[in-house]
Amino acid sequence: MDDFPRQAAAGGRGGPQVHVFPGPPVGARREPASGAARAVSEFAPEIAFLAAYGVAPGLLLRASAAAERDGVSAEQTLLGEGLLDEDSYYCALARRLRLPFYRGEAPIAASVEIDAAIACGVAPLAPNRAGLRAVAAPRAAAIRYLLDRAEAGALPAHLAIAAPRMLAERLRVDAGARVAEAAAGALARRDPALCARSGLSLGQRVAVGVAAVVALGAWAFAPEALEFALSAALWLIFAAGVALRNLAVAAAGEAPSAPPLAARELPIYSVVAPLRGEERVVAKLVRALDALDYPRAKLDVKLVVERDDAATRRALAALDLPARYEIVVAPPGLPATKPRALNVALPAVRGALVVVYDAEDDPDPDQLRLAAARFAADPGVDCLQAALTVDNAAESWISAMFAIEYATLFDLVNPGLAALDLPIALGGTSNHFRVEALKRAGGWDAWNVTEDADLGMRLAYAGARVGVLASSTREEAPAEFGGWLRQRVRWQKGWMQTLIVHSRRPLRFARALGVARAVAALALIGGSTLGGLFGPALFFAALWRALSGQLAAATAWRMTGDVAIFTLAACGLMTMAIPGLAAMRRRRIAAPTIALATLPAYCALICVATWAALFDLAVRPFYWAKTEHGRPRARRPRPTARVSV
Repeated sequence: MDDFPRQAAAGGRGGPQVHVFPGPPVGARREPASGAARAVSEFAPEIAFLAAYGVAPGLLLRASAAAERDGVSAEQTLLGEGLLDEDSYYCALARRLRLPFYRGEAPIAASVEIDAAIACGVAPLAPNRAGLRAVAAPRAAAIRYLLDRAEAGALPAHLAIAAPRMLAERLRVDAGARVAEAAAGALARRDPALCARSGLSLGQRVAVGVAAVVALGAWAFAPEALEFALSAALWLIFAAGVALRNLAVAAAGEAPSAPPLAARELPIYSVVAPLRGEERVVAKLVRALDALDYPRAKLDVKLVVERDDAATRRALAALDLPARYEIVVAPPGLPATKPRALNVALPAVRGALVVVYDAEDDPDPDQLRLAAARFAADPGVDCLQAALTVDNAAESWISAMFAIEYATLFDLVNPGLAALDLPIALGGTSNHFRVEALKRAGGWDAWNVTEDADLGMRLAYAGARVGVLASSTREEAPAEFGGWLRQRVRWQKGWMQTLIVHSRRPLRFARALGVARAVAALALIGGSTLGGLFGPALFFAALWRALSGQLAAATAWRMTGDVAIFTLAACGLMTMAIPGLAAMRRRRIAAPTIALATLPAYCALICVATWAALFDLAVRPFYWAKTEHGRPRARRPRPTARVSV
């Protein structure tokens, strides 16, 4: 177990990655002993011993200076910057401590608490021939403690040393079934009423059954009364949705800013990116994450990949990622969804703050610094949503409409909802959280295929406050109808799941949010789903009556209802068109202004997707229609950039 790596690695990622040796590497410049001794005295204890194994003092001095600047331990800088390979560092540490270096030879004890073991870096071992009882992957102060104990000759002989990434991987492999079950079922065990897995509750089924019986009776004996009652209920929901959108747009302003933090003040920031079938874009994602303007020693990046996704795993292995990156392999299990993958990674995040990115994302380089400053300046904010912007708006009509829709949502609607302190349906990426608040809300629902919208509601339910961040993340929109439809069907299906979940206990929901915020949440979720299902039917029925001459002979109630439908339809289109025009101007979206004239056609497609989502919910409620990324583009898109108006 104490074999020492003897292969040199040239040109590692993030800096000159080197492996350590029993003596100076072949060809290395040997410094005079006195010079080396003077240099070693300037090193932090957690890296000073490396000089005896051939690591150049200049490299150690560089790490020490960066550690002092960023307020971290020296080995975190050495590993996070990619200056030294993680396995080589911990192998050298094991030799310095005169302890075995663990590579997974002995199994982990079945009784281990996985989350606690990953968090503290210590795990018990099952009985083994070497007589080892535990394995440790120490960091920072723990390394200094072990070095001090070694100097005193007080280290236990039954301990082995491991690299943190290897230990975490071994824990997930040995306890894969438990990891999978926790990722899929933690929320359901905590509060079954907030999990989408069970579908309609018994109370909801009874309510639907009673309503169906009453509707059938009314249809037989008082059809006009039934039609009026249904129309009135839908009018109220649609009107609430239109009013909410108008209020949000009117209240929208610039997102608050905060004074920047010095490098020493910045917290460890975790980044989680779930990947499945993303072998074509992982290199692009890593380039975007490497471009983040944040101390690398304070970055904790979790790239989550499914065990059966061999292509993505090979693509990641080829990148030779430094220690700030960890490949989290999700064990097999159901449901095969993005939120389950996120839940696999959540217990292992080391930061107080965490952000979620998708495989195709390209965030602004200063996004993490801006978010950290906002969280520090406003302790009441638990989540920040950065703006998502489409980088291929010029590729097709579908991508142009998608870009306008995103610009309206993230530049106007969400900022307005945040300003009004109303619930926000989060986007699926660039969500920044306080880890404590995220765990308090229960993490992600693995059974909801639009986990972001649901989490936005549960954060509101848990009393968390969501704000917006004045920073953008560029991503690729579907440019073909087929890809757009699959994605939109999944989104609409998830919104239906979210509506079902949060209407199971309406009184409890209203008490948790307050009446006004609960009504806003209902208008936000219900308006999207019910509007897509029944809005066109009401509108075209009224339009038929008007064009066929029936409206002239209609009753006052009928005429009033039809006028209300036409008014709501006009208001709805204006509510989308006018903010859409403003959003296009702010983002300089590469699409002709006349594209807004096709909004009714785009809305019609959304209605088609909503009906398809209803069918999908009935036959395969947890099926995840994955969006394809990294497609060859038909033409070079012009970038979008936010501008002041």
